[in-house]
Amino acid sequence: MRPVPKYVGLTVLLAMAGFVALGFLSIRRDVDNLRVISQDNILWSATQMEVELLRFQLSMATLGVVQTEEALDTALDRFDILWSRVFMMGKGRVGELMRQYDEGHGSLAAISSYLEEVDPVLSSLDPHDTATIQAILAKLQALQQELRFYTLRVVRADTAASASLRDRIQSSSQTTGAISLAAVLLSVFALAMILRENRRQRHLVDMNRRLADSAELSSRAKSRFLSMMSHELRNPLNGILGPLALLGQSNLASGQQRLVDQAKSCGQSMLQMLAGLLDYGEMQDGRFRLKPEPFALTTLAASAGMSLTSDGASAMQIRVIPGTPERVCGDLDRIRQIIVHLCEYVLEATGPDCVELIFRHDGENLVIEICLALNMPAVDWKLDLLMGLGDLAPDQVSADALRPLIARGLIAACSGTLRLEGSDSGRRAIQVKIPAEVVAVSNVRVLLETRSVALATIYKAGLKSERVVFVDEGDTGPADIVLVDIGCIGEETLMARLRGANPDALFISLGLPATPNAFDDVVESPSDMGRLRSRILDRMAS
Repeated sequence: MRPVPKYVGLTVLLAMAGFVALGFLSIRRDVDNLRVISQDNILWSATQMEVELLRFQLSMATLGVVQTEEALDTALDRFDILWSRVFMMGKGRVGELMRQYDEGHGSLAAISSYLEEVDPVLSSLDPHDTATIQAILAKLQALQQELRFYTLRVVRADTAASASLRDRIQSSSQTTGAISLAAVLLSVFALAMILRENRRQRHLVDMNRRLADSAELSSRAKSRFLSMMSHELRNPLNGILGPLALLGQSNLASGQQRLVDQAKSCGQSMLQMLAGLLDYGEMQDGRFRLKPEPFALTTLAASAGMSLTSDGASAMQIRVIPGTPERVCGDLDRIRQIIVHLCEYVLEATGPDCVELIFRHDGENLVIEICLALNMPAVDWKLDLLMGLGDLAPDQVSADALRPLIARGLIAACSGTLRLEGSDSGRRAIQVKIPAEVVAVSNVRVLLETRSVALATIYKAGLKSERVVFVDEGDTGPADIVLVDIGCIGEETLMARLRGANPDALFISLGLPATPNAFDDVVESPSDMGRLRSRILDRMAS
């Protein structure tokens, strides 16, 4: 089914609009003609002038018989009315048409001239002047005959105009009917095209939906296969890296140690790549979830440095800008993966002595900059590929684009941005900004109440941190956290004394106590250092 061109529908709409406009103009023209004829009404005007002339003639005849002043006044009033009628009929469109009907006859001109002539005579007329009255009557009789002929001409002209108007109205009605029929036919044609196009669009929508469902199923199958292969490959790879680690701890020659280190480095790099592919597959399926937790930037820097597997990567400069907040909230593992993928990608084309990794915070975002010491043409095409600006075909750059693809996906998942910054000196930097809220922490005072000094030493070593301060019971100031070993003698007396000295502290029992309600939290296994660290971190964040 071929689609209907857009210009066809536009042409139909324009034609319908044109037909409607023609019908409107035709009907409007006839309405205007009717209005003009009703306003002008030349026949009525001519008849009225004849009637007024007859009334004036009758009043003069009455004056000739009765010869009184009252009859004279009546005649003068009728003369004034006749004069005003003749004067008004000579003005405007009506007067113009009336003069046209009188061309070649002079009836209206003769009446107007006589009225001007007789006006002074009537002003000084004596009611007993019978001769003058008879002369006026004789003249009025002649003018009455002329005015009757003029009225007949107006009747014939008005009849002809009415017949012409009827013919035009009939023609307009026929034209309007034809236009309406054409508009109906065009509307039916347009409706048929719309229905045809609607059916075609529904067919296309159904086909696109089927194709989209098929593509979605295919994409999910690929993602599931990618996830499954990532898991399956990591298991034997871990089985390789474990023996390699044990082999590296044995007494090997320098050449053999170098080979073992190289194999371990390649294996670690492959593990990173598989983890990135697994995350990328989860992002494609919509199953990717971030796990934001407070972490120290120094921990991130150290972890990123240890995860780099390129030759000489340990010599790469990594630093945190002074004044940067010590702890922020974010997904430490995902941010570390971003840094490792970008650094490994850059280190493939340059040495570690030309790359510097810098961490800072701009108040809202964690800013990570991978600075290149010089403007190196050899790495330009890799930077273009990193930013998605490469002009090569996908099959030519698929291998090189894998790390940038994973890094860009992780950055987008973290709501971050990736930019390539430059300076006048030629130095460039890959800048990553990831939203990271600063976590305000302070030192936590921990009081250890244990049965032996050796046990206290073990706990202090396991919970050691730059933010954890271990205090003795006699130190000035209350503790924030009190760790109580259940092996202590006199638990109730001890708890009363500790509660009195540290009223706002968090009390944690190391082991299952006899009175659990006396504690805020219980760590059943005293060797569970992870649980203890988690509670200390929660206390820091609060």
